[in-house]
Amino acid sequence: MNQVHRLSVGAHGLSVLAAGPDPVEQAARPIIMVHGTPGSAGGWRWFLGHGPKGVSLLAPDRPGFGRSEPKQALIGLRAQAGRLALLLSLNPANPPAILVGHSMGGPVVARLALEQPHRVAALVLVATSFDPDLEHQHPLQPWADREPWRRLLPRPLRNANRELLTIVPELRALARDLGQVRCPVVILHGTADRESPYGNVAYLQRHLTHAMVEVRTLEGAGHFLPWTRRRDVLAAIERARTLCAA
Repeated sequence: MNQVHRLSVGAHGLSVLAAGPDPVEQAARPIIMVHGTPGSAGGWRWFLGHGPKGVSLLAPDRPGFGRSEPKQALIGLRAQAGRLALLLSLNPANPPAILVGHSMGGPVVARLALEQPHRVAALVLVATSFDPDLEHQHPLQPWADREPWRRLLPRPLRNANRELLTIVPELRALARDLGQVRCPVVILHGTADRESPYGNVAYLQRHLTHAMVEVRTLEGAGHFLPWTRRRDVLAAIERARTLCAA
């Protein structure tokens, strides 16, 4: 079992859980696992412990969550991807990374692949949210973003709410660029996912026009696959590793 430790990366205080070879000292392909909203790197701890040997396993707290700065929400997929891009350049000798995104982490890693195409070898999209027409806002969400209610929310919920209030235009902008993704993409999605409906799969298939896309459907599975279907997630990551080596 891999030993897990915590790193602080960059001047902006990006907090990362890590396992496997040190990505700064040893040349090894990184696997970077990005959580949704709300969430933290801790959601990937099992995968850090049980992930493949010989690769650098990295799970960041996204900016605005966990131990990462800033305290407030960092709005925008480009802004989020820009902070996480630090993990792609820890060692110039490292092979291109495999990016794994769960839920709202999916659009973040997709944007990162678009911004750094030569540093990304494959994407694994786990129960991800991409279709703006499938996003639903609760009537109370705008109220929760106003004072004094916003101040009363715990930081993870406050920042998650701010992200979700702005995500639809972000997803529409991302849709215009998805055709530029050219690395292999493995999609893992459950048919009973209520938070990120299964219709996101067809949406991705329509928009990822220049990528090799492999879909793995989990009948009856819900949204929280990193907890409920760990072995399937791990198998999807292993499949991405195989596609990188092909």
